[in-house]
Amino acid sequence: MSSKQPRQSKAQRREAARLKAKELREAEERRAHRNAIARRSFIGATGVALAGGLGYLGYLAVNQGKKEFPAAGKGLATEKANQSGVPKQVLADASWTYGDGSQLDTVAASAPILDIYFDYSCSHCAQFEGIHTEEINQLLSDKKITLALHPCKILKQDWTSTVMNAMGVVLDEAPAQSLSFHGSAFEILSQVLETKNQSLLTVDSLVAAATKVGVPTEVSAKFKAAVDSNKYKKWVELGDKAFADRDLKGTPSVFFKGEQIDLSTLQSPTSLTELVTGSTPTSQPSEQSTQQPAEQPAQKSTDQPAEQQQG
Repeated sequence: MSSKQPRQSKAQRREAARLKAKELREAEERRAHRNAIARRSFIGATGVALAGGLGYLGYLAVNQGKKEFPAAGKGLATEKANQSGVPKQVLADASWTYGDGSQLDTVAASAPILDIYFDYSCSHCAQFEGIHTEEINQLLSDKKITLALHPCKILKQDWTSTVMNAMGVVLDEAPAQSLSFHGSAFEILSQVLETKNQSLLTVDSLVAAATKVGVPTEVSAKFKAAVDSNKYKKWVELGDKAFADRDLKGTPSVFFKGEQIDLSTLQSPTSLTELVTGSTPTSQPSEQSTQQPAEQPAQKSTDQPAEQQQG
């Protein structure tokens, strides 16, 4: 049997071509319609993220590989932070300095810099402070160092914010007592660690500590309002950014003349003096530092620091 099909007339061929073109046109229109719906759905689902995300992507494009702050220990910040929510004497990297005894915002001429990175909720920082406070005060009195204090909140505890808000008030309004108050805040934490009594972690305890070191009552009376409003939140955030930019992992982190110091060499009450004068420190057991946690559990109260993280 022949397989040949009847030959179409010219009119039939023309009609078949018209129908084929119509089918192709309709298929293209359906595809374009589907794509338009998909685009609208995508934009609707991600519009909020894009609104904030594009700015961040722009920041990354401009600042890829760049960090705002130089490496830890590489000199003092050269400018003040000069922004709302940061004490007026604080430098651009959230630190503050002493170089002439306990006088805030001073530098000892030609003296090396001792940088201390700390968290007010860190047990090892409290231990370091307890061992070395008297020694640091003497080194400052002798103008043998410039002390740069670098706060951060790597343990994510509300107690750190509470102390920093009170400290912000002191730095702004009672600078002469600021170094003593810094030490007193760590004394409160040391008492908590010794007694297991976290009820001491209150604004009232900070007021009592401030009174003990000579902070005027009209200044310490402002602690509660500062804490309640989180007045110095920007300072806390600035300290965390500086800590992260410098790729530090734990507290305390101590630098002298730009070099990070092994904490195991700073175990005696004279070890910093030995470091500064160049004598050989006494060998001591290794000290741990509090490491930055990947994630912190939710807190049960606003004044409760972590059961201290061990590095």
